[in-house]
Amino acid sequence: MKRMTEGENIAATRGAESGSLAKGLQVLDTLRQALQPLAHSEVAEATGLAPSTAHRVLQMLVDARQVDRTPGGRYRPAARSLLPLGLDHPMNLLRRDSTDLLRGLRDRHGPSTSLILFFGLDRCILETALGRYSVVPYYDTHVSAPHHTTVSGKLLLAHLASAQRAAVLDAQPLAARTPHSIVERSALERELDRARREGCTTNLQENVAGICACGAVLLSPKGSALGALVMSGPSQYFADEALQAMKRDLLDAASLLSHTSSAMRSFARFLE
Repeated sequence: MKRMTEGENIAATRGAESGSLAKGLQVLDTLRQALQPLAHSEVAEATGLAPSTAHRVLQMLVDARQVDRTPGGRYRPAARSLLPLGLDHPMNLLRRDSTDLLRGLRDRHGPSTSLILFFGLDRCILETALGRYSVVPYYDTHVSAPHHTTVSGKLLLAHLASAQRAAVLDAQPLAARTPHSIVERSALERELDRARREGCTTNLQENVAGICACGAVLLSPKGSALGALVMSGPSQYFADEALQAMKRDLLDAASLLSHTSSAMRSFARFLE
């Protein structure tokens, strides 16, 4: 039988460790998304892992204090998994800095107002002041809709270097989500250039029929895009005159947060 070389042993060990890490993250993500504790058989079914593998991974996560086992033998995320950031972390400070600002914008205009942060090409919803209607703009902490159909995505793309923007658009064909979606590359490029100049942009039923949005970019002291303030809701809130008023208030609020919030400057240092 052929003996493995030292390099092959290292590669095999790394492969096994990588596989274990991937399974652990998969199980943890499944538990975070569940609305109640899960039995290990339910975790196995949801993840596609063998029951024995799911049980082993769950025990590893319990030992690492990332998962709790209930008295009934079911599993849920532990507190340190659900709330991993310290109270003085820049993101928690920024959430507290922005809460009254978001509520003020919501109260003046009606639609839900959100603070969305950029992590590379990903968009994370940090805080939302819900509008007074039954439509909920986000169901997750991440914006998963295509960049070209959302306000946050357009603002992110608008502030990328040309080569980075081209790479993203080449990798994400401009598929239509609604009849209003922009699918012509040249038309999107014009809108992105305008968004960069003006600091704001819109989504007029481009992602979900009947839902519109407007947003302004949040900039670091160095001028890089850190995120966006976004108002979203039913299209009746976004008539021309109301939309222009939203843009003005969003730009003012984004400028205020960008230039006066120490938490925003701390978050910029955290990213840059």
